[in-house]
Amino acid sequence: MKKSIAGRKRAFPYLASFLLPFIICILVCIGNGVYPFGENCILHIDMYHQYCPFFTEFLNKLQQGGSLQYSWNLGLGSDFVSLYAYYLASPLNFLILLCPKKFVIEFMTLLILVKIALCGLTFFLFLKYHFHFVGKDGKMHKNQVLPALVFSTAYALSGFVAAYSWDIMWMDCVALFPLIMVGLEKLVREGKPVLYFVTLAVCIFSNYYISIMICIFLVFTFVLLFFTQKQGKGKAFFCFSWYSLLAGGCSLVLLLPEIAALTASGAAGQSFPKKIEWYFNMIGELGRSAAVTTCYTGGDHWPNLYAGSFSLILVFLYLCNRRISWKEKLPRFFMVLFFLVSFSNKQLDYIWHGMHFPQDLPGRQSFLYIFLLLTMGFATVRKWKGILPRHIIIAVLSGMVLMFAAQTYGDENVTEPAAILVTVLFIAVYGILMLLLKIVNRKRRFLVAEFLLFFAVLELGINFAVTGLPVTDRVSYVAKQDAYEKLLAQAKEDNGEEGFYRVEDSGRKTKNDDSLYGYPSATIFSSLMNLDVSHLFQSLYMEGGLNFYCYNGATPLSSSLFSVKYMLSDNPLEESRVRTLIGEEDGNYLYRNRYCLPLGFMMEEDAIKEWGASQADRIGSLNDLAKRLGADGDMLYPAACVQTPGMGDTTIDISEDGYYYASYVECNSDTLTITRSDGWKKQFGKTTHRYLLELGECREGTQIHITNSNGENVEYRVYRVNFNAVQTAYKTLEKQTMELTSMTDRSVQGKIKVERAGRLILSIPADDGWKLYVDGKETEINPFEDALIGVHLTEGEHEIRLLYTSPGLYAGVAGSVVSLLLFAVSMLIRLGRSKKIKQMP
Repeated sequence: MKKSIAGRKRAFPYLASFLLPFIICILVCIGNGVYPFGENCILHIDMYHQYCPFFTEFLNKLQQGGSLQYSWNLGLGSDFVSLYAYYLASPLNFLILLCPKKFVIEFMTLLILVKIALCGLTFFLFLKYHFHFVGKDGKMHKNQVLPALVFSTAYALSGFVAAYSWDIMWMDCVALFPLIMVGLEKLVREGKPVLYFVTLAVCIFSNYYISIMICIFLVFTFVLLFFTQKQGKGKAFFCFSWYSLLAGGCSLVLLLPEIAALTASGAAGQSFPKKIEWYFNMIGELGRSAAVTTCYTGGDHWPNLYAGSFSLILVFLYLCNRRISWKEKLPRFFMVLFFLVSFSNKQLDYIWHGMHFPQDLPGRQSFLYIFLLLTMGFATVRKWKGILPRHIIIAVLSGMVLMFAAQTYGDENVTEPAAILVTVLFIAVYGILMLLLKIVNRKRRFLVAEFLLFFAVLELGINFAVTGLPVTDRVSYVAKQDAYEKLLAQAKEDNGEEGFYRVEDSGRKTKNDDSLYGYPSATIFSSLMNLDVSHLFQSLYMEGGLNFYCYNGATPLSSSLFSVKYMLSDNPLEESRVRTLIGEEDGNYLYRNRYCLPLGFMMEEDAIKEWGASQADRIGSLNDLAKRLGADGDMLYPAACVQTPGMGDTTIDISEDGYYYASYVECNSDTLTITRSDGWKKQFGKTTHRYLLELGECREGTQIHITNSNGENVEYRVYRVNFNAVQTAYKTLEKQTMELTSMTDRSVQGKIKVERAGRLILSIPADDGWKLYVDGKETEINPFEDALIGVHLTEGEHEIRLLYTSPGLYAGVAGSVVSLLLFAVSMLIRLGRSKKIKQMP
């Protein structure tokens, strides 16, 4: 019984460090109405648009036994190993197998809350080891445990976590980092490498990107430990280098495929900035340390630095503390300054982010700064006797002045004046309580200390409730799930044995709806997307960018090139010369496109060579493509219609029956809504990406209103479709197509009878992992516009086979196995040496 009670007492600090942030997160979820406590969910930014769809696709592959090397439900097709490495590599993600598909959102929510709580636990473990909590009696004492629980909660609920906890793949690294630091200290001081190797290896495996920042910090920390080490410096240097290298090597199985994918994506091509540039002044930057200030995720580089208002006092008290040597203070203080410079300097920002400028979500290394700040703060608390009352007064006044200065020199749109005021009030309360700790008697001192700790946790909870776990409507996100499942089944039945097809959604919720609902499409939003495909889309006046390409702007001809056979829509008026209604379910409709080519089709080499693909003159590019395919005249030509631009609303009067598209001359609005007088309505998002706007089938006399969200006066170029040109071009391509005989996640097989030599084009991205075989012989791929797989075929019958292997996968597996074996050998050598030492007389 006594042993059981003692065991519970020993476990209490660890449970408390986990449960304290976890319970606060649960309370925030209840307050925000997160399902099942309401109708909201914490899907936010990329978690909404990318992570939930990718988790769903991951679950589908695990349940159905699909290949983890490639997926057809990621745009036109995409490597899955690199996507797994970038978004899904956390070992905890395999627990999704226990989750029903309709609760993927809740699985991700719980995973985030657990990872936040683990941050608290691991930071507590770091404090315990770093500051030697265990006394001579083998116990942790209350005067150390309670403050440590506050600081561990501060790490778990920091400004970084409040801003980026939805970035679920980063949170593994944030939670592992304190254990890596314990491992580093054990490695250098005790010569024990196991914890360092294992935690760093798992960290790099889970997310290479955040691990880059951790590795940079580890180098700085090792240098500090190296010069404070009295003996064994050479051994420490060798062990740090060797086990760091092995930890990285264990992740080569994911790193090499990821590097291969990134070199073909929009992330490639950035160079080191030559001109020194500063984003903002450091005084204004410190305003981001304020409590209840809105988390910043925009493109102006402001970091999220909140670590509790008490940390602003403690950093000054750290410098004033008479029991902490300047040899210890100065390196850490200069490191804090270095971090602050790094957040505001363009060159250092580029280095910290892995030789890359992030698109929004700035200051991704700020959790390291917060870790450092809290470690210094806790050192101050442990050496509390080194603080005098005047030091507290100086620190409080300094913190207040710093906040008011940040308001003066900062940006009030980024750090609100109200947040500065609230922080100053918190600082004042902390100052009073800290002074009381110095002047009241011993009995009351414990009460003041406990209230101070309670107040600190209360502040952290209030801040997280205001800034953390933002929500969106869950009902609208999952509303179409059941209906789409039935409509997709209808599409499969309608297609019969005709082979591969893609599906698109005119009212898509995300650019990864294909992964979310489980169908192949022509749209993707991913940092690993093939950039050449995006360029091709833009040449066809479709939507494209650095990390996405999208079906928006597709004409009947361009749609047919990508095998888009079916359209999902919530609009009952989409039936036209372009598509036919074939199904309806709960206010959602399924249409079959009348122009759809198989996965592979032939095109003459001269036509490919002469096509003037252009992102500058996209209408000209489309018309030229149709002409190269035999069309007589333009496919899209300027329409004769009356246009009346107005503030926020442009009216177009159609003077002739036809199918119409439009493009704006100049517009800064990101949302355009098109309403026809016959009741047809459609909203287009991200219209600053510039793509063709589909006006649809219009009758003479139809009036169209195009409204924009900015109230701008916008003029449009209106085009009418020449269906004779469309049909001629389509029939040219339809004459010679590949018959699909077999298709899996990693392979495509088909046969084709070529009557006129040319290039077989498959609407599959020409990624490096594909090998192509013609009549059993491996043949070099000749990409169409550097984007799609292509191969020249002579006249006659041919068998085509494609096989995909993730680039660098086998080399990565070999590298990971070798690294693990070298680690095992290193451990055996170390074990042998330790035995010899023990046997020595």
